Amino acid sequence: MARVNISVWTGFVPRVIAACAGVALLQGLPAAAQPSTVDFTVSGTSTIRGWTCSVSGTVQVTLGSAEPAPGFATGIQTATLTVPVNDFECPSEEMTEHLLEAMKADQFAEITFQLELYDVSGRQAEATGALTITGVTQPVNFPVSLTPTGEGVEIEGDLRLDMTTFGVEPPVVMLGLLRVRPQIRIEFAGLVTP
Repeated sequence: MARVNISVWTGFVPRVIAACAGVALLQGLPAAAQPSTVDFTVSGTSTIRGWTCSVSGTVQVTLGSAEPAPGFATGIQTATLTVPVNDFECPSEEMTEHLLEAMKADQFAEITFQLELYDVSGRQAEATGALTITGVTQPVNFPVSLTPTGEGVEIEGDLRLDMTTFGVEPPVVMLGLLRVRPQIRIEFAGLVTP
């Protein structure tokens, strides 16, 4: 009579059942792409000079039954942009520290944008959604260019906003000699693989 090591089977069977259940659940869901990297630059001015900081974030797109867009034949059901605040890099370490302090990086680790709707015109789309910075969510809309390539869709866009709208106090340094102005420009570009 053959002996079966029951400890091997007790771990194996639940994993097989869990895997089968996961596959069955996923078959009913719309296809979600793996997160794609998007590069961001944030720029503004101060009483002394202009400044630019950069960071890489991700975008995750779920395809669905919506208005077709260039490179997304079945449309986009959801899209989420996520930016890790602590990954920002500025021209100097001191500037990066001031940015992270203003962004309350110790309390709010991410900036997110959740797409709510879009209108397509040629290779351009007007994106509308909810932008969350320092825990404050505001509606925003901005143009995005969509260029299909062999590997996916190149996206590119920018928006301007007042950082105080999101609870961000512009840095004031050097005993008030340098004051960062509240208006900033956010530019982004990356390849989305649907």
